[in-house]
Amino acid sequence: MSTLHIGIDLDNTIIDYSDAFALVGVETGLLLADHGLATKEAVKDYLRAGSGGEEAWMRLQGQVYGRCIGMARMFEGADSFLKAMREHGARVSIVSHKTRLGHFDPEAISLWDAARGWLTARGCFAANVHAINPDDLHFLETRAEKIGRIATIGCDVFVDDLPEVLNHPSFPPSVTKLWFASTQPSESGEGLKPHRSWGELRAVVEALF
Repeated sequence: MSTLHIGIDLDNTIIDYSDAFALVGVETGLLLADHGLATKEAVKDYLRAGSGGEEAWMRLQGQVYGRCIGMARMFEGADSFLKAMREHGARVSIVSHKTRLGHFDPEAISLWDAARGWLTARGCFAANVHAINPDDLHFLETRAEKIGRIATIGCDVFVDDLPEVLNHPSFPPSVTKLWFASTQPSESGEGLKPHRSWGELRAVVEALF
């Protein structure tokens, strides 16, 4: 069995929020029902352009990542990737930079617990589905702590949607960097090769076994 240790980011890498922001925006009254905004980035730009927009955007994030996380889905192909890694016997760790509580959330819902519940509901910890060890789920309050954890747990590979994580000066040089760039332009990767789908990522990782 493989001893390959694969680290994966969570938000916008495993969890796809592309539809959730528009849906929750309407539910919370931050967007009108006929807003016509299709993506997270479109919602973000729209809210931030208005009066008090930064707070409105942060308020929406707190709801999407917390109380309404069930509206988010798993990225297409991520399910097959995780099952394939289980079959190969690889170790999979999820390392997420996420604040414990959402901004401006009157209910003070734990974003960590919400994310853990989302993963549990999708069989990520079930032995017969994805078999990720719950001890291999890591939430860190800062980016620096996240990068430090990637190093200390000994990842061989790390998948992230943010080039600023993979290209951070403190990112461990021994770790293979895989940029999940589902919709981002190639030039935003700061020299990283873009991988547009989990199918592409699976092919790259399976070549390492």
